[in-house]
Amino acid sequence: MIASLLIFSSHALAAQYYTVSTSSGAPVNMRSGPGTSWGIVTTIPSGTRIPIYCYKTGTTVTGKYGTSNIWNYTERTLASGEIVPGFVSDTYMYTGSDGPVVPKCSW
Repeated sequence: MIASLLIFSSHALAAQYYTVSTSSGAPVNMRSGPGTSWGIVTTIPSGTRIPIYCYKTGTTVTGKYGTSNIWNYTERTLASGEIVPGFVSDTYMYTGSDGPVVPKCSW
């Protein structure tokens, strides 16, 4: 958790924000790792803008924006103020690209 906070604090000012979206309007699962076998840490409502800090490859997923194994490392601030880090499939984030839009996570 401390490593995650350090990563966020060093990238927070440089982060670009992107919109999470599903075809059905359902929320998107944010996971503890880059794949569907990782636990769900929270959900993100469709239409929410969140930052992307880096990416890792993992489970291949088909979503609103195609099929990809790119998982974006991000965070969501809950209503309580708690900041939850995790991964969201690139197929549910409108980035304007079929490839990564940030560097690969170095950890």
